Amino acid sequence: MDTSVYTHFCRAGHASLLQGLAPGGVVLIPSDVSEEIERGRDTYANIPSVASVAWAEIAVLDETEIWTQAQIKAQMSGGPTEHMGECAVIACAKHRRLTAVLDERAAVAQADRLSVPNHDTLWIVIEAYKTLFDRDRKTAADVVDDLLGTGMFLPLQSGESLLTWAYEEGLLP
Repeated sequence: MDTSVYTHFCRAGHASLLQGLAPGGVVLIPSDVSEEIERGRDTYANIPSVASVAWAEIAVLDETEIWTQAQIKAQMSGGPTEHMGECAVIACAKHRRLTAVLDERAAVAQADRLSVPNHDTLWIVIEAYKTLFDRDRKTAADVVDDLLGTGMFLPLQSGESLLTWAYEEGLLP
């Protein structure tokens, strides 16, 4: 899972959704992402460290994963350290046969290029709507509004439009 997903769900007060939807109730966070999260905690004290929550585990990349991370980084724009978290998420998911959770469109394109399954924040909310919220529209809309309240960029103006958007995107039948 990438930094933005972790930090915004935590800041919005909905970290329990991450645990509730994670296979086995555990989210894997690459060490590069954990370091980014730690830097974010300097500004937002309500973001828990990865090491302090029972539902997240820090993943240290092995040599093969680091090599893949570097290859992905070479395909992405930005400075030398920009997008390292996203690249680590993709590399980890690729080699461990997991699903990457990313919001950065350029990172999603790289995951798709490498045939790495991936989901984003709104997929998480829709999956929670279907499985954890018993299809309660208001609860799902409130989560989106809370995420928007943290300053998170989403392709929606409010939670009210979530289900319409999800139908248009094919996330709901």
